[in-house]
Amino acid sequence: MASLSQILESNARISSDLPKHLVAVFAGATTGIGEATLVKFVQYAAEPRVYLFARNPASAEQVIAKCRQLNPRGEYELIKVDLSSVKETDLACEQVKKKEEHVNLVVLSAGEIIIERRLTPEGLNAFLAASTYTRIRIAQQLLPLLEAAARTTPLARVVNVAGGTKEGNIDVSDLAAMKMYLTSIRPHLTSMHTLALEHLALQSPTVSFIHDFPGAVYTALHKDTTGPLAFVVRCLFDAAYLLLGRWLFVPIGESGERHVFLATSASFPPREGTAAGLSADGLPAVRGSNGELKSGVYSVDWDCQGPGARAETVLKELRKKGVQDLVWNHFLEKFEKATE
Repeated sequence: MASLSQILESNARISSDLPKHLVAVFAGATTGIGEATLVKFVQYAAEPRVYLFARNPASAEQVIAKCRQLNPRGEYELIKVDLSSVKETDLACEQVKKKEEHVNLVVLSAGEIIIERRLTPEGLNAFLAASTYTRIRIAQQLLPLLEAAARTTPLARVVNVAGGTKEGNIDVSDLAAMKMYLTSIRPHLTSMHTLALEHLALQSPTVSFIHDFPGAVYTALHKDTTGPLAFVVRCLFDAAYLLLGRWLFVPIGESGERHVFLATSASFPPREGTAAGLSADGLPAVRGSNGELKSGVYSVDWDCQGPGARAETVLKELRKKGVQDLVWNHFLEKFEKATE
């Protein structure tokens, strides 16, 4: 486990050890963990250029104003986009491509809790639209710019805030998760995320990919839950925080620090190349999602460590059965239909 003091020490070196003008894309950073990570990132980075993908301009501008106050030498741009739409997501990525020659960092934390099963106008499971499909789409679309960063800078990384280390069985008969029980969704989707990132890493071995589970962090996400059980979910989460928050929950500020560490530390190098982030900080390299060092894809828990033996075994079996290809083809099929 990386202690908070070690993480703070590593993060404090960002402005001196990483170059000025790091280019970062944050998708879903107007509240919660995404916002906390963005705020901490701009505190440390030297004159960064940040693109914020967001649906609500008012909320986004408040976050940008905070960033300008913390780091007035940075550049911050809102790209208005509904991240439940693949078409709109593609347009947002195109705006970045037109303005930048490379992107150093992509942080993905968009999503909402939608309990009822319904489809978006593009035919996507509404719960998976922003939390799964467009996250992978952003990483795919910005991959050329990440590869360019890996050739010329010390950082080229994707951080996906979701369910790392919680991988489980994938129901290949219901990849879109339209029929399965709620209790089966998290392990199913977590494995889909990790396997999709592994596919991207095979395409771009000079880019590193992190899929993390942030732990229990008290944010406003649960307050926007929709569906017949929404009230129950909100009440249970609030009650757990009131009764056990001191012991079970990760403070939002600490979560932001930990995600900046994931975004920049040399503990998570790519499979090939030198874009490993900060120079060696004395912390050991973390095992990748395949159980090997320097694998390029990392499934980590809230403490920035992982995966455990159970998750490694699950992923190994899924790869052995050819499920990784099924998952990637599923993403491609959904992307194609959504953009027709």
